[in-house]
Amino acid sequence: MTSRRTYRDALDLQIVIDEIEKNRRIQFDPQIADVFLDILRNHFEEIKKIQEKYK
Repeated sequence: MTSRRTYRDALDLQIVIDEIEKNRRIQFDPQIADVFLDILRNHFEEIKKIQEKYK
């Protein structure tokens, strides 16, 4: 969701977090959602560096 795709731009980090929280237990397994939320909240700068490297 945080990466640009040919059919849409990257979504804002807070939008992604809100979407995962909203759909936790509905669309997303709660344990996996918690891991992704932790990564997004605490390691997003590392993700951005990887995204920039492979642009």
